[in-house]
Amino acid sequence: MNVRSPAVKLTLIVLITVLLGGCGFKDIDKRFFVIAMGIDSADEGKKGFKITLRLAIPSPKVEPGAAQTQVETIQASTIAEALRLLKSHVDKELDFGHCKLYLLGEGLVKSDYTPTLRWISRRRDVSNIAYMAIGKPDAKTILNVNPPAERFPGNTIFLFYGKDGTQSSYIVSVYMFDFMRRVDERGMDPIMPIMRQEKNGYVVSKLGLLDKSRLVLTLNARETEMYNQIRNHYKKSTVTATIKGDTLVISVERINSNYRIVKERDGYVLKMKLKIGGIFEEAPGGIYDQDWKELEKAFDTQVADEAKRLLEKVQKAGVDPFGFGLRYRATHAGTPKTWKEWESIYPTLKFEVKADVIIEGSGLTR
Repeated sequence: MNVRSPAVKLTLIVLITVLLGGCGFKDIDKRFFVIAMGIDSADEGKKGFKITLRLAIPSPKVEPGAAQTQVETIQASTIAEALRLLKSHVDKELDFGHCKLYLLGEGLVKSDYTPTLRWISRRRDVSNIAYMAIGKPDAKTILNVNPPAERFPGNTIFLFYGKDGTQSSYIVSVYMFDFMRRVDERGMDPIMPIMRQEKNGYVVSKLGLLDKSRLVLTLNARETEMYNQIRNHYKKSTVTATIKGDTLVISVERINSNYRIVKERDGYVLKMKLKIGGIFEEAPGGIYDQDWKELEKAFDTQVADEAKRLLEKVQKAGVDPFGFGLRYRATHAGTPKTWKEWESIYPTLKFEVKADVIIEGSGLTR
């Protein structure tokens, strides 16, 4: 057979076209785009999971309050089974390619969150740059909130955890790929922000610290801000000191932290240095004429004490969200013995924190 013959070429093209016709592609108007997924434990007395999906409904309007979504909830013994059951409740194919938030209920993470990772890590259309968070009291409650200012489906979620909207020192964004890395990595434990409902919106101001299987500690708002400052060098934050009964607040313009783990006669010590510069955001009148060196010393002492209390609190909980163990492994021989040494060192590790706060201005009012 002469494959160069025009008739043969035409026949081959027709056969290829017939084969391509069997693909599973669906038009966009036949898809439901999942923008957020919530995973809770099953109701009391039952085994499995309660799955909640927030589905985007396309709309030509882009204005506050114009976002249209549909929320579906179902319970099953496995996540995969729940999603297949949900398909019988909607008229379009579910697409997870645009899902930006995977929300785990507080009850689930307090018991054991690892079974949920089996589905999340294997599903091919789950995006690794999606955000992870804890829903309080549960994921279903949070996903049923419909913020009145939402311009298009999921817009509020994107602005909370992305960098395009609010920039708060109390929000720690956690990507899925980083969460998975922390779960598998020795010397670094996972974290997730805690998302709760307030009126018709969301509040994210606390951070959950987890071990390799469950939630073990919740940081309050101030501790979350300090974590962000130490770990992420977050600039748009504040440091506070009480001096002679007055509360002084400095708006942080620059911040840096570094540490080293050294062995001394009585054991290992983690020596951390915090360097912070900023201007007064709140202070009593006449602050311009005061001795700033004395004010800086007061800030140095109080900021260092606050950071040390946070480090000791985290250590007492038995977790390592800062990655101190990873640093130790990276600077010592890479053997199984090194990890066993760190496991015995961390519970008795001492912390020395030195803060250097530099006042760079008094603000607009002297």
